[in-house]
Amino acid sequence: MTAAYPGQARHAQVVHGLGAAIVRGKLGPGSPVPTEDELVSQFEVGRSALREGVKVLAGKGLLESRTSAGTRVRPRESWNLLDPDVLRWRYAPQASPADIRVLADLRVALEPGAARLAAEYASVPQRGAVAAAMATLWATVEESDEFIEADLAFHRAVFAACNNDMLLYIHDVVSVALGAIRPLHTHSVAHNRETLPAHQRVADAIQRGHHRKAEAAMREVVEGARADALRAATGDALRGATGDALRGATGDALPGATGDALSGKSGLQHDLSRVPRAHSGQIAHDTEPNT
Repeated sequence: MTAAYPGQARHAQVVHGLGAAIVRGKLGPGSPVPTEDELVSQFEVGRSALREGVKVLAGKGLLESRTSAGTRVRPRESWNLLDPDVLRWRYAPQASPADIRVLADLRVALEPGAARLAAEYASVPQRGAVAAAMATLWATVEESDEFIEADLAFHRAVFAACNNDMLLYIHDVVSVALGAIRPLHTHSVAHNRETLPAHQRVADAIQRGHHRKAEAAMREVVEGARADALRAATGDALRGATGDALRGATGDALPGATGDALSGKSGLQHDLSRVPRAHSGQIAHDTEPNT
């Protein structure tokens, strides 16, 4: 997988802290970022580290700095949505139902075609790798965490068997997001067991070179996964909204820090709510067998 931005450097605190705030909607498109003085205090870094962090985020398409307008959040369509950090900030530790739908739809768009290509082009060793990954799925079905890893490995084996470097690259780039949402539809041992026959049909079709059957079987797998993920995400959102309402009502009744704690404000979200926004210049610049 493409590497995320390393966290050891001083300016990495700015990259990950401010980047996550932007991607998760705490700073909306067009918003000016907090002042340089406030960000230096917020992240406990020097001005050179702060400016380096802003430069990295600009490279990811999240920020732009202009002499006349200062540093502002760019529109979402300008973001590098396949950047590993942007994906991680978007999908971990918890993604919104809308973002889960986007990723689930991407799977539906890509994976049936990948299974078809794998059935057409896979070498003998690659077909063997798909079969081995399928065997691991059966072997781990009783253990949810191990099953998630095996499921991810199975789908990657299918992409690798396409012999299409661009498809495999796309899969590997979004793997951080795929791993983040897998628990939404692989948390039940009984349900995981129910999905195995469809996965097996994918593996069998690839082994036999039946590209239409591989495509149809994979479509069944990913459309089922999409439905499961969206059901789980919607349920989590409803439970979260109810919890937030209860916490907010309790927090509003109590002033000061106690009220803030109960209303669920913490970390960067809480800090940014108290930070003034910067104004201009605040931050420097076929034919197939019928079987």
